[in-house]
Amino acid sequence: MKRIFKFCKNYLLLYKWRLFLYILLTIIMSAGSLLSPFIIGDFIDQLITADSINFIFQYFSLFAGINIISIILGYIAGRLYVRLQCTMGYSLNRDIIKKVQRLPFKATQRLDTAYLNQRINNDSNSLIIFSISVVQSILVNAIIIVATLFLLYLFHPAIATFLLVVAFIYFVFFILFRNALYRVSYDFQEAQSHFFSKLQEQLFNMKFIKLHSLYDHFINRLNIGFSNLLTGALTHQKTNYIFGSLDQIVMIVAQMVLMLFGGIEIINGRLTIGRFIIISSYFNMMLGAIRYFLGMGKTLQSHLVSYNRLQEFVQMSQELNGNQTLDKINHIELKDLCFSYDNQGIIKNVNISFEKGKKYAILGSNGTGKSTLLDIMMGLHTGDFNGQVKYNGLPLDEINMYDLRSRLIGVSEQEPTLLSDTLEYNLSFDNENLIERRRNELNKLIGILQMQAYIQALPNQLNSVISEQATNLSGGEKQKLSILRTFLKNPDVIVLDEPTSALDESTRDSLAQYIDEIKHEKIIIVVTHDMDFIRSYDGVLKLS
Repeated sequence: MKRIFKFCKNYLLLYKWRLFLYILLTIIMSAGSLLSPFIIGDFIDQLITADSINFIFQYFSLFAGINIISIILGYIAGRLYVRLQCTMGYSLNRDIIKKVQRLPFKATQRLDTAYLNQRINNDSNSLIIFSISVVQSILVNAIIIVATLFLLYLFHPAIATFLLVVAFIYFVFFILFRNALYRVSYDFQEAQSHFFSKLQEQLFNMKFIKLHSLYDHFINRLNIGFSNLLTGALTHQKTNYIFGSLDQIVMIVAQMVLMLFGGIEIINGRLTIGRFIIISSYFNMMLGAIRYFLGMGKTLQSHLVSYNRLQEFVQMSQELNGNQTLDKINHIELKDLCFSYDNQGIIKNVNISFEKGKKYAILGSNGTGKSTLLDIMMGLHTGDFNGQVKYNGLPLDEINMYDLRSRLIGVSEQEPTLLSDTLEYNLSFDNENLIERRRNELNKLIGILQMQAYIQALPNQLNSVISEQATNLSGGEKQKLSILRTFLKNPDVIVLDEPTSALDESTRDSLAQYIDEIKHEKIIIVVTHDMDFIRSYDGVLKLS
């Protein structure tokens, strides 16, 4: 538990005043619940001996007042809890995602994103819910145990002693089941995450499934995932049921002992009915609090699974990123560059210099490492290659590549990524003033890429929304938007990966002419199979 609280400490402290108010309200409500049994029991004893009904209205008003206040406080506490759980869960979720985003690129290529998304979200919320609950519930249940044990000792010392024995039995059961509870919880949560991944796979690859008629194949993959989930769920249920049954047996036996002992005491005149009701209520309250701590031990094993799974990401080394920032890029040098993936050499002894004012082409058949070479230049494989990459003579690992890619490098990918948002957002992202500042250049680029008719035909033009996975765009439209976004950014280095694969001849010629117009103040790098597009280039690198 200490490890979980240390992990979540910053999020608890971030909202400490709201958390304090929430705990205070729950303690006040618990105090009210401690008063209710005493009021009811005392009322029954008074009722047996009373000769007037006046006292009934006093108990009625007191009981009603306590419960009305409890209902109001319960609503406020519930609102506070939802706000705490949502904001703290999101904060932890976001921070883990930020951590994953900064893992080495080679590591992220192996990740199943659907599985990862479900795992991070579930585990983050699980830990926050547990942390809030424990902070609040430990205090409340500890107060209940101390208060009820004290009251029971005043009413009947023997019953108080018996409850301590019950608490010890609960503790022994938890120790015996602790490892088994952790193991089945881990296996079940892993099965859930993998099943969610297979479920997501069905929808994410819809076009691929239809195109190749792989309906049965993908359903079989889903069936396997469900089979593993069902096995994990049944094992999880079996272990928890055995544990819960032992808990229930102890609870039933304790209740039977109380009934037997209390009945004898009432018949012998040593205990009133009202006092027995008070003792019975406090007995059940204390037993419930003891069972909470036992249950917390059980759920702790499940939450330790979430903690350990998140720790796998937290403990991963982040990708290397230097501290030096550049105001501009005049020169990029690759010297004796080599790169291997899974012990297979992809790039061997590449030597080339890229200078401002010139345009360069990178050629090669599929699988020769063209895109990988670009990734290395962009700093996505820092620390994983041999040789040197330098910007303005400064080694890549000393440069803040996050900043450099954000400001001074623009990349149009071979498979463009467009978000489910407006065209304007996909062109400018969070740079809200970019469109207005470069409105003239935007209109010029729209003309060069021959997108006027397409944009004019849209219902809201640049404010029109691109659907998920850009299914309402053709391949050519996606490529043009990617190129438009890259040039609109106005970076020092422009990288175009297969920019003409979906362009018609007229648009290709206009793009080539525009590149010649702007190349004097930029470094232009084009990866292509289109030999007509790279005529009169200043340098050509051919990979084999």
